[in-house]
Amino acid sequence: MKRLFFLLAIGMAVACRPGSRSVELISGDWDPQVRCALNELLEAKGHQDAYAVFDFDKTSITHDVSQALWVYQVEHLRYCAAPEHAFLDGIPDTSLRLGDETLAQIGFTLQEEYAQLTELRKGGKTLEQIHATDLYKDFRARMAALLAGMDGLFGYEVSYLWMPGLLAGYTPKEAREVVHDAILNQMGKDKLAVEDWTSPDGKWSEKVERGIYFPPEMKDLYRCLAASGIKPYVCSASLELIVEVLACDPELGVGLPPEQVFGLRFVPGETLVPQYDPTYVQTIKDGKVSCINTWMAPNHNGSAPVLVGGDSNGDVPMLTAYPTMVHGLILDVGRSPESAIGKLAAKARAEGNKGLYILQPAFGKAGGSIDGGGI
Repeated sequence: MKRLFFLLAIGMAVACRPGSRSVELISGDWDPQVRCALNELLEAKGHQDAYAVFDFDKTSITHDVSQALWVYQVEHLRYCAAPEHAFLDGIPDTSLRLGDETLAQIGFTLQEEYAQLTELRKGGKTLEQIHATDLYKDFRARMAALLAGMDGLFGYEVSYLWMPGLLAGYTPKEAREVVHDAILNQMGKDKLAVEDWTSPDGKWSEKVERGIYFPPEMKDLYRCLAASGIKPYVCSASLELIVEVLACDPELGVGLPPEQVFGLRFVPGETLVPQYDPTYVQTIKDGKVSCINTWMAPNHNGSAPVLVGGDSNGDVPMLTAYPTMVHGLILDVGRSPESAIGKLAAKARAEGNKGLYILQPAFGKAGGSIDGGGI
């Protein structure tokens, strides 16, 4: 693996050498004007202290790594402390209702169903056999309904705590192993899909996005930026631990050092507890700007990033905080034109991708995706 990484590093340096035509992004479906704008940035001189900041989910990758982990845990029944937390950790008020049940009632049913499903597993049933049962189909549909309903009841801040919070009880090392297994299971352009998860009685039914894909175009961009002297960072509203497993992997991801990856953080401890670290400004909306100013800019003589990339309303604060940046790269995943990110996309479109904001159609959407507010 070390030899492969060394060869990749040599190839990156040659392919992205500033001042030559080979600096162009090597492959893929870049909008021609976006490609031109990025190449001009790569070829510009004076990159000392220059850096770029990217959102991760639906910007750097197609789909969402936390969602992919969530799907994997549901399908593989891979939870550490599920019988104890009843799948409700991080939810501030379990007395609220989804349909005719409270969240507490839904959690109690999930707890009972999970216990029965794990007994089937211990009894020798394969996952394929378990997935065919009405018991499992009700379990997964309830989980999907709980996730979908949470955003309406509380907002994305709670669901973005709840999803990685299902790693509760694992040590950080164990959690990384679960995340790595989930990435291997969910990675691939052919695995991008939207499925209907419906309970046998029809009471619960939600569309579920599955699969993740790291487009080669985005990998090229990260590597060419680094080779041109522009340090790339990730600033994500997914749990930092989860993002690191993919972003820092030299083969599955882009081999970033962990110190260039920022995301949500739980309170530190021997095992994961789904509680936000109160000593750290979480990387949600304006928190992304705080993260850049606190943890990235001081490494670059206090300068602003030259390039910021995002796809959602949650990325708008960092896309609009730096008037001296060269470009704001927006990945067009079909957000509402009335949304804050939709208005920035419209500005890029109106200016023909020749202004501050440049709009790139999302890569690898053939498998489908679900729009959401996004943070």
